[in-house]
Amino acid sequence: MLKLYYNSGSCSLASHAALEESGLAYELERIDLGKNEQTKPEYLAKNPWAKVPALEIGDVILTENVAILTYIAEQVPAFGLLPVSGMERARALEWLALLSSTVHVAFRPIFRPGRLAVSEAGQQDVAATGLEGLRAVLALLDERLGDAPFTLGTRFSLCDLYLFVFILWSRRPVLAGKLDALPRLAAFGDRIAARPSMANALAQEGLSWT
Repeated sequence: MLKLYYNSGSCSLASHAALEESGLAYELERIDLGKNEQTKPEYLAKNPWAKVPALEIGDVILTENVAILTYIAEQVPAFGLLPVSGMERARALEWLALLSSTVHVAFRPIFRPGRLAVSEAGQQDVAATGLEGLRAVLALLDERLGDAPFTLGTRFSLCDLYLFVFILWSRRPVLAGKLDALPRLAAFGDRIAARPSMANALAQEGLSWT
């Protein structure tokens, strides 16, 4: 049995939806970041980085979305959840790396300015500067996705579940009215939200797309 440690609405949603997509049996355990449960000794013993997601596989703990998504895909090769070789595999890894680093990090100055500055004035400056960076990142994502239904063109992959997380983040109240309209990302979000795997994961985490 697999156990996913997650926080509702965090980037762990990608791994949660991937487990739903795979059909693998799994359990969930919420680590409430708002209550700093990630810093409790029992969780730090599993993941000393004090983050989610973490996937418990027997006696092994696997962290980081990129690694977890890759592991899940490899457990059900017949599903083709990630390409296995060639340029298509490289493109999938490119997307996963981009999402886990550049895109994820672009939200940090807005969501967690206190991690980047101590004073109130400093935090306001961090958030304002970060907002400009986030707008640029989302515009590039919208352009790169283009009119294709999925990140890899016409083929669905776990990259799509990961991208969805950040589109969902862009709809948080703190960003209301602050971002440009990005119709291709919005349409992509509609498509992925309608997939049973993501719909189930959202429901289990008490989240909604609409």
